[in-house]
Amino acid sequence: MTACQWSRHTLVTLVGLSLAGIAWAQATAPAPASKPVCVDAEVDGVRTLSYGCLNRQLAPTPIAGGAASQTAAEALAKRPSNQVGTFNLSGEQNRFGANWGKSVTPQRPPALQVVPPR
Repeated sequence: MTACQWSRHTLVTLVGLSLAGIAWAQATAPAPASKPVCVDAEVDGVRTLSYGCLNRQLAPTPIAGGAASQTAAEALAKRPSNQVGTFNLSGEQNRFGANWGKSVTPQRPPALQVVPPR
């Protein structure tokens, strides 16, 4: 058997095994639960949360027919303030830094004093 035939034979075998594994996994998969289970991964002692699953669990439940009855103005009025462009307390506190509540000018780092070389 030549090297080309050997690699082709190996590739066909691997593809066949992977397809058999997928078919077996689908056949033995449990029925979907009513509430999804979030799985966290841990690699080298660092734990990673499943944020996609947590976001799906924390998403508000849609109201049947509620979104259709809203006008465009009602939908705009319910958007977050940082999307509409109105006052946002946490954004202002972040922008002003240590000057929040003390000054009308935002906190800025001190200007650099550049000394030319001699």
